[in-house]
Amino acid sequence: MAARPKLHYPNGRGRMESVRWLLAAAGVEFDEEFLETKEQLHKLQDGNHLLFQQVPMVEIDGMKLVQTRSILHYIADKYHLFGKDLKERTLIDMYVEGTLDLLELIIMHPFLKPDDQQKEMVSMAQKAKIRYFPVFEKILRDHGQSFLVGNQLSLADVILLQTILALEEKIPNILSAFPFLQEYSVKISNIPTIKRFLEPGSKKKPPPDEIYFEEEFIETREQYEKLQNDGHLLFGQVPMVEIDGMVLMQTRAILSYLAAKYNLYGEDLKERVRIEMYAEGVADLSEMIMILPLCPPDQKDAKIALTKDKTTNRYFPAFEKVLKSHGQDYLVGNRLSRADIHLVELLYYVEELDPSLISNFPLLKALKTRISNLPTVKKFLQPGSQRKPPIDEKGLEEARKIFKF
Repeated sequence: MAARPKLHYPNGRGRMESVRWLLAAAGVEFDEEFLETKEQLHKLQDGNHLLFQQVPMVEIDGMKLVQTRSILHYIADKYHLFGKDLKERTLIDMYVEGTLDLLELIIMHPFLKPDDQQKEMVSMAQKAKIRYFPVFEKILRDHGQSFLVGNQLSLADVILLQTILALEEKIPNILSAFPFLQEYSVKISNIPTIKRFLEPGSKKKPPPDEIYFEEEFIETREQYEKLQNDGHLLFGQVPMVEIDGMVLMQTRAILSYLAAKYNLYGEDLKERVRIEMYAEGVADLSEMIMILPLCPPDQKDAKIALTKDKTTNRYFPAFEKVLKSHGQDYLVGNRLSRADIHLVELLYYVEELDPSLISNFPLLKALKTRISNLPTVKKFLQPGSQRKPPIDEKGLEEARKIFKF
């Protein structure tokens, strides 16, 4: 039995990610040896394993292949993803080369200076929408087939889908003006081998600029009092977030900082104030739901009835009207903002309370589906993420002991 391909590269996307995509699409199992130290790279270089002294490098069929495009060509040829003849192969090559030009911009984006990243993001979006995506939209429209070349899956489809999804992580509505590419993206994503690669737990790597966070749970009264006594809590209460050398308190202040830092707060003051208005409205209803477990038993039914009434008669109609008025995919500026995230979080809370409450609000249902399918949000909604389940009686009792309420 032939040895499985072995990939040598750091534990990240970079230029090896296209190789991972292609092997996965071909249904080929592979191993990885991550380069975690400079010494590992030097060892490969000193052993004459790297023709040009650089990775990626793939061991396959007794060879040590370098140079990303050469590796992709070999794998595509070996697993029948490179067309049926010379003409198809040339078309695939052209489409791949064009797509890789765009993908290279995405790969290099995290390495830019922070001040340059936003400008490059705008430039990248313009190039995608004006130069690259119209080309592929026209190809798909003109021949009416499911794949770019020869009506069968090829290297060109794999690299284009990789690029589309990588760009959607940064600009979720990037395909809004390209209906054929939207349909194509869904179709290729549902090919069984690719679908498996897109699921959590695969060898697909997360974005290099994905935000990770750690949690320190307060499990005893002593832990809480220590934070208070050490002067870490400005007003003597949590939540508290340590970030960028600061210790932040007050939920709204924390959310505003995170939204501004990660470009989820609109493009100007007018967009920002609308985002604030919507987020504050969401917070009002979320607070009502959040305190329901604390209600005395004899008041709980009345509180639930009041919450349901305000949900269906005050808050949901307001957001449904906003979405209907502008016909866009997001609440403000047709781009993801903290207002969308807070609203969708609220929609999940409301569904836990009573799933029927959203039934008369089709635009809110569509928004929930759309935001839930953004790659970062989808990952957070998967089992095993850091998302917390609804509080139960045991958790409530522990909280009472710690915070003495």
